[in-house]
Amino acid sequence: MEAALAKGLVAAGRGQTTALIPDLRAVPPEKFGFSVALLTGEQISVGDTRERFSLQSITKLFSLVALLQRDPDAWDEVGWEPTSHSFRSLTELEERGGKPRNPFVNAGALVVTDRLKTLAGDGFLPTLQLIQQQSGNAKIRSVPSVARAEFAHAHVNTAIAHLLANVGRIQNPIPQLLRNYFRQCAIEASTDDTARAALFLAQKDQHQVVLSFEDRRRVNAVLLTAGMYNAAGDIAYRVGMPVKSGIGGGIVGVLPGVGTVCVWSPPLDETGNSAGGLVALEEFSRLARWSIF
Repeated sequence: MEAALAKGLVAAGRGQTTALIPDLRAVPPEKFGFSVALLTGEQISVGDTRERFSLQSITKLFSLVALLQRDPDAWDEVGWEPTSHSFRSLTELEERGGKPRNPFVNAGALVVTDRLKTLAGDGFLPTLQLIQQQSGNAKIRSVPSVARAEFAHAHVNTAIAHLLANVGRIQNPIPQLLRNYFRQCAIEASTDDTARAALFLAQKDQHQVVLSFEDRRRVNAVLLTAGMYNAAGDIAYRVGMPVKSGIGGGIVGVLPGVGTVCVWSPPLDETGNSAGGLVALEEFSRLARWSIF
């Protein structure tokens, strides 16, 4: 892990923190956390692993799971196919008649949040509570200033939401939906917390309380093929495991039967993924032989 972190720190110097959200832009670029959680109960951590960062799109993984707990047939609404388009593409959504390609592009994530609001009465709390419960940290919170900043720049997501509403794929008021979605994205957690929170996805037993065996298998499959959007093929080649990233600089990965890994480094590459985090994860995968292939 130390070797992977060292290599990642060098790569982080070639990235830049996101300019869209003031709170994220202000995070020191040299921050770096690397956590591994094993099914044996052991956790191994290097760097700034207890410092919280903005999970952003990593939360899409947990909101999907929260929805599947309430509606196992949700796949029919959110899709499961990979994409060659941007994660916020309007063109692809229009070409598909308003049906999202998968639950990790923004259109799919908005449908997930809308369905949670309809089924659970709240589009945000089920995701927060799932992360709190699975991490064992009830102090994890959403940061209002981050959510407000995202809402202020929500032009594309607003357009996506209107297109979805036009074809009947969302049922709740759009401003309320977007506020719930951005509160979800603004959840902060450490790499230690996030690795633990995702650990249920590494379990292979048939009887598991968080998610059924079938849905756990499907979530991991879609993470591999779509978790990194149109860069998923490159990441599968370089890292070799299901992963999900966010513009806060975090990446979480799953090795079924073994454990999970979470890395955080704020500077992003040209694809919007953590520049140092990807290099560190690639090096860790190579050295530790963490790969599903």
